[in-house]
Amino acid sequence: MFTRKKIYTSIRKKNYTNFYFPFLFILTFVLILFSKTDYFLINKVKSVSIDYLTPLTKLISSPVDLITNLSLRINDIKNIETENLRLKEEIIRLKKWQTLAIKNSRENRVFKKLLNSTSHNVEIIKTASVISQSQSFFLKLITINAGLENNILENMAVINEKGLIGKTVFASNKNSRILMINDSSSSIPVKTLSDNSYSILRGTNEGKLLISSFIKDTELPKVGDLLVTSGNAKIFPRDILVAKVIKVNEDHYFALPYVDFKNLNYVQVVKSK
Repeated sequence: MFTRKKIYTSIRKKNYTNFYFPFLFILTFVLILFSKTDYFLINKVKSVSIDYLTPLTKLISSPVDLITNLSLRINDIKNIETENLRLKEEIIRLKKWQTLAIKNSRENRVFKKLLNSTSHNVEIIKTASVISQSQSFFLKLITINAGLENNILENMAVINEKGLIGKTVFASNKNSRILMINDSSSSIPVKTLSDNSYSILRGTNEGKLLISSFIKDTELPKVGDLLVTSGNAKIFPRDILVAKVIKVNEDHYFALPYVDFKNLNYVQVVKSK
Protein backbone atom coordinates (compact mmCIF):
# COMPACT_ATOMS: atom_id res chain seq x y z
CA MET A 1 0.00 0.00 0.00
CA PHE A 2 2.72 2.40 0.93
CA THR A 3 4.64 1.54 -2.19
CA ARG A 4 1.63 2.35 -4.41
CA LYS A 5 1.18 5.69 -2.73
CA LYS A 6 4.82 6.54 -3.18
CA ILE A 7 4.70 5.66 -6.84
CA TYR A 8 1.58 7.83 -7.29
CA THR A 9 3.25 10.78 -5.59
CA SER A 10 6.31 10.44 -7.80
CA ILE A 11 4.16 10.39 -10.92
CA ARG A 12 2.36 13.64 -9.80
CA LYS A 13 5.66 15.40 -9.19
CA LYS A 14 6.86 14.43 -12.59
CA ASN A 15 3.65 15.64 -14.24
CA TYR A 16 3.77 18.90 -12.30
CA THR A 17 7.38 19.48 -13.32
CA ASN A 18 6.55 18.74 -16.95
CA PHE A 19 3.69 21.34 -16.78
CA TYR A 20 5.47 23.99 -14.72
CA PHE A 21 8.48 24.64 -16.96
CA PRO A 22 6.52 25.00 -20.19
CA PHE A 23 4.05 27.28 -18.36
CA LEU A 24 6.87 29.51 -17.14
CA PHE A 25 8.30 29.69 -20.65
CA ILE A 26 4.95 30.57 -22.17
CA LEU A 27 4.25 33.16 -19.43
CA THR A 28 7.63 34.77 -19.97
CA PHE A 29 7.02 34.96 -23.68
CA VAL A 30 3.56 36.43 -23.15
CA LEU A 31 4.93 39.05 -20.74
CA ILE A 32 7.63 40.05 -23.21
CA LEU A 33 5.09 40.29 -26.00
CA PHE A 34 2.69 42.26 -23.81
CA SER A 35 5.46 44.62 -22.82
CA LYS A 36 6.23 45.35 -26.46
CA THR A 37 2.57 45.62 -27.29
CA ASP A 38 1.99 47.90 -24.27
CA TYR A 39 4.72 50.23 -25.44
CA PHE A 40 3.16 50.39 -28.88
CA LEU A 41 -0.30 51.04 -27.40
CA ILE A 42 1.00 53.77 -25.15
CA ASN A 43 2.59 55.55 -28.08
CA LYS A 44 -0.57 55.10 -30.09
CA VAL A 45 -2.64 56.56 -27.25
CA LYS A 46 -0.25 59.50 -26.99
CA SER A 47 -0.51 60.16 -30.68
CA VAL A 48 -4.30 60.03 -30.57
CA SER A 49 -4.41 62.36 -27.58
CA ILE A 50 -2.18 64.86 -29.36
CA ASP A 51 -4.20 64.72 -32.58
CA TYR A 52 -7.71 64.65 -31.14
CA LEU A 53 -7.77 65.33 -27.43
CA THR A 54 -5.65 68.50 -27.46
CA PRO A 55 -8.10 70.55 -29.58
CA LEU A 56 -10.94 69.19 -27.49
CA THR A 57 -9.10 70.18 -24.32
CA LYS A 58 -8.55 73.68 -25.70
CA LEU A 59 -12.21 73.94 -26.57
CA ILE A 60 -13.23 72.88 -23.09
CA SER A 61 -10.68 75.10 -21.34
CA SER A 62 -11.39 78.21 -23.45
CA PRO A 63 -14.33 79.40 -21.25
CA VAL A 64 -12.14 78.96 -18.20
CA ASP A 65 -9.34 80.95 -19.86
CA LEU A 66 -11.85 83.60 -20.91
CA ILE A 67 -13.19 83.95 -17.38
CA THR A 68 -9.66 84.04 -15.99
CA ASN A 69 -8.58 86.72 -18.46
CA LEU A 70 -11.74 88.69 -17.75
CA SER A 71 -11.06 88.51 -14.04
CA LEU A 72 -7.49 89.70 -14.60
CA ARG A 73 -8.77 92.52 -16.79
CA ILE A 74 -11.25 93.60 -14.13
CA ASN A 75 -8.47 93.61 -11.55
CA ASP A 76 -6.32 95.70 -13.90
CA ILE A 77 -9.17 98.19 -14.34
CA LYS A 78 -9.63 98.39 -10.58
CA ASN A 79 -5.90 98.98 -10.16
CA ILE A 80 -6.00 101.69 -12.85
CA GLU A 81 -8.96 103.38 -11.13
CA THR A 82 -7.14 103.27 -7.81
CA GLU A 83 -4.02 104.72 -9.43
CA ASN A 84 -6.10 107.44 -11.10
CA LEU A 85 -7.64 108.40 -7.76
CA ARG A 86 -4.19 108.52 -6.20
CA LEU A 87 -2.89 110.68 -9.06
CA LYS A 88 -5.90 113.03 -8.78
CA GLU A 89 -5.22 113.45 -5.06
CA GLU A 90 -1.56 114.10 -5.85
CA ILE A 91 -2.54 116.70 -8.47
CA ILE A 92 -4.86 118.43 -5.97
CA ARG A 93 -2.07 118.45 -3.39
CA LEU A 94 0.42 119.84 -5.91
CA LYS A 95 -2.06 122.52 -6.99
CA LYS A 96 -2.44 123.57 -3.36
CA TRP A 97 1.32 123.84 -3.03
CA GLN A 98 1.47 125.73 -6.33
CA THR A 99 -1.21 128.17 -5.15
CA LEU A 100 0.65 128.67 -1.89
CA ALA A 101 3.93 129.21 -3.75
CA ILE A 102 2.31 131.76 -6.07
CA LYS A 103 0.78 133.53 -3.09
CA ASN A 104 4.13 133.63 -1.28
CA SER A 105 5.83 134.86 -4.44
CA ARG A 106 3.28 137.66 -4.81
CA GLU A 107 3.66 138.59 -1.16
CA ASN A 108 7.43 138.72 -1.53
CA ARG A 109 7.11 140.97 -4.59
CA VAL A 110 4.74 143.27 -2.69
CA PHE A 111 7.07 143.44 0.32
CA LYS A 112 10.00 144.18 -1.98
CA LYS A 113 8.07 146.98 -3.67
CA LEU A 114 7.05 148.34 -0.29
CA LEU A 115 10.65 148.41 0.85
CA ASN A 116 11.77 150.05 -2.38
CA SER A 117 8.95 152.60 -2.31
CA THR A 118 9.76 153.86 1.17
CA SER A 119 11.66 157.12 0.90
CA HIS A 120 14.18 158.55 3.32
CA ASN A 121 11.49 160.98 4.57
CA VAL A 122 9.40 158.35 6.36
CA GLU A 123 9.77 155.92 9.20
CA ILE A 124 7.94 152.60 8.90
CA ILE A 125 5.86 151.81 11.97
CA LYS A 126 4.32 148.55 10.82
CA THR A 127 3.70 146.49 7.67
CA ALA A 128 0.24 144.90 7.95
CA SER A 129 -2.31 143.02 5.87
CA VAL A 130 -5.81 144.23 5.02
CA ILE A 131 -8.44 142.07 6.76
CA SER A 132 -11.60 143.90 5.64
CA GLN A 133 -12.66 146.67 3.33
CA SER A 134 -15.71 148.92 3.06
CA GLN A 135 -16.34 150.68 -0.25
CA SER A 136 -19.83 152.11 0.35
CA PHE A 137 -21.12 155.32 -1.24
CA PHE A 138 -20.72 157.28 2.00
CA LEU A 139 -17.68 155.69 3.63
CA LYS A 140 -14.49 154.16 2.31
CA LEU A 141 -12.50 152.37 4.99
CA ILE A 142 -10.14 149.44 5.35
CA THR A 143 -9.18 147.49 8.49
CA ILE A 144 -5.68 146.13 9.04
CA ASN A 145 -4.35 143.54 11.50
CA ALA A 146 -2.18 145.91 13.53
CA GLY A 147 -3.01 148.40 16.28
CA LEU A 148 -1.90 149.93 19.55
CA GLU A 149 0.28 146.92 20.31
CA ASN A 150 2.29 147.87 17.23
CA ASN A 151 2.59 151.56 18.18
CA ILE A 152 -0.09 152.60 15.70
CA LEU A 153 -2.02 155.72 16.69
CA GLU A 154 -4.65 157.91 15.04
CA ASN A 155 -3.69 160.24 12.22
CA MET A 156 -0.81 158.22 10.86
CA ALA A 157 -0.22 157.97 7.12
CA VAL A 158 -0.78 154.64 5.36
CA ILE A 159 0.90 153.77 2.06
CA ASN A 160 1.68 150.81 -0.20
CA GLU A 161 4.13 150.26 -3.06
CA LYS A 162 2.09 152.52 -5.38
CA GLY A 163 1.51 155.53 -3.18
CA LEU A 164 -0.71 157.10 -0.52
CA ILE A 165 -3.73 155.11 0.72
CA GLY A 166 -5.03 157.25 3.59
CA LYS A 167 -4.69 157.80 7.31
CA THR A 168 -5.55 155.92 10.51
CA VAL A 169 -8.78 157.11 12.17
CA PHE A 170 -9.14 154.46 14.88
CA ALA A 171 -6.81 151.99 16.58
CA SER A 172 -7.59 149.12 18.95
CA ASN A 173 -5.04 146.81 20.51
CA LYS A 174 -4.76 144.52 17.47
CA ASN A 175 -6.56 146.31 14.59
CA SER A 176 -6.79 149.74 13.01
CA ARG A 177 -9.16 151.48 10.60
CA ILE A 178 -7.89 153.59 7.75
CA LEU A 179 -9.88 156.30 5.99
CA MET A 180 -8.85 156.16 2.34
CA ILE A 181 -8.04 159.25 0.32
CA ASN A 182 -10.88 158.56 -2.15
CA ASP A 183 -13.45 159.11 0.65
CA SER A 184 -15.35 162.38 0.22
CA SER A 185 -14.44 163.48 3.77
CA SER A 186 -10.68 163.08 3.26
CA SER A 187 -8.36 166.05 2.71
CA ILE A 188 -4.80 165.72 1.38
CA PRO A 189 -2.38 168.64 0.88
CA VAL A 190 -0.48 168.02 -2.37
CA LYS A 191 1.91 169.73 -4.74
CA THR A 192 2.90 169.16 -8.33
CA LEU A 193 6.32 167.74 -9.07
CA SER A 194 6.78 170.03 -12.05
CA ASP A 195 6.40 173.49 -10.45
CA ASN A 196 5.53 172.92 -6.76
CA SER A 197 2.02 174.26 -7.21
CA TYR A 198 0.12 173.62 -3.98
CA SER A 199 -3.49 172.50 -3.60
CA ILE A 200 -5.78 170.26 -1.55
CA LEU A 201 -7.42 167.08 -2.85
CA ARG A 202 -10.47 165.29 -1.51
CA GLY A 203 -12.32 162.17 -2.55
CA THR A 204 -15.50 161.96 -4.61
CA ASN A 205 -18.72 160.08 -3.95
CA GLU A 206 -18.04 157.37 -6.54
CA GLY A 207 -14.47 156.99 -5.25
CA LYS A 208 -12.74 156.66 -8.61
CA LEU A 209 -11.25 160.16 -8.85
CA LEU A 210 -9.94 162.88 -6.58
CA ILE A 211 -11.03 166.50 -6.98
CA SER A 212 -9.29 169.72 -5.95
CA SER A 213 -11.03 171.68 -3.18
CA PHE A 214 -8.44 174.44 -2.85
CA ILE A 215 -5.72 175.77 -5.11
CA LYS A 216 -3.11 178.10 -3.65
CA ASP A 217 -1.85 179.55 -6.91
CA THR A 218 -3.91 181.11 -9.67
CA GLU A 219 -2.46 178.78 -12.27
CA LEU A 220 -4.00 175.32 -12.35
CA PRO A 221 -1.93 172.14 -12.80
CA LYS A 222 -1.70 170.67 -16.29
CA VAL A 223 -3.05 167.35 -17.48
CA GLY A 224 -0.39 164.74 -16.81
CA ASP A 225 1.13 166.48 -13.80
CA LEU A 226 2.11 164.18 -10.94
CA LEU A 227 0.88 165.06 -7.46
CA VAL A 228 2.74 164.18 -4.25
CA THR A 229 2.12 165.01 -0.61
CA SER A 230 3.33 168.45 0.37
CA GLY A 231 3.90 167.66 4.06
CA ASN A 232 1.97 170.74 5.22
CA ALA A 233 -0.65 168.85 7.24
CA LYS A 234 2.00 167.13 9.40
CA ILE A 235 0.07 163.86 9.00
CA PHE A 236 1.32 162.76 5.62
CA PRO A 237 5.09 162.77 5.09
CA ARG A 238 6.12 164.83 2.08
CA ASP A 239 6.87 163.51 -1.42
CA ILE A 240 4.59 160.45 -1.30
CA LEU A 241 2.99 159.80 -4.67
CA VAL A 242 -0.77 160.52 -4.65
CA ALA A 243 -2.32 160.94 -8.10
CA LYS A 244 -2.04 162.11 -11.68
CA VAL A 245 -3.99 165.06 -13.14
CA ILE A 246 -6.35 163.83 -15.88
CA LYS A 247 -8.81 166.72 -16.33
CA VAL A 248 -8.65 170.49 -15.70
CA ASN A 249 -11.65 172.82 -15.51
CA GLU A 250 -11.80 176.59 -14.93
CA ASP A 251 -11.46 176.50 -11.16
CA HIS A 252 -10.69 172.90 -10.25
CA TYR A 253 -9.14 169.72 -11.60
CA PHE A 254 -9.57 165.94 -11.35
CA ALA A 255 -6.83 163.47 -10.55
CA LEU A 256 -6.62 159.68 -10.80
CA PRO A 257 -5.11 157.98 -7.70
CA TYR A 258 -2.16 155.70 -8.28
CA VAL A 259 -3.39 153.23 -5.67
CA ASP A 260 -5.88 150.56 -6.76
CA PHE A 261 -8.27 150.72 -3.82
CA LYS A 262 -10.15 147.58 -4.90
CA ASN A 263 -7.03 145.41 -4.62
CA LEU A 264 -5.38 146.23 -1.34
CA ASN A 265 -3.54 143.37 0.36
CA TYR A 266 -0.61 144.82 2.32
CA VAL A 267 0.02 148.34 3.61
CA GLN A 268 2.58 150.23 5.66
CA VAL A 269 1.81 152.61 8.47
CA VAL A 270 4.42 155.38 8.41
CA LYS A 271 5.26 158.72 9.94
CA SER A 272 7.66 161.53 9.17
CA LYS A 273 11.20 161.19 10.48
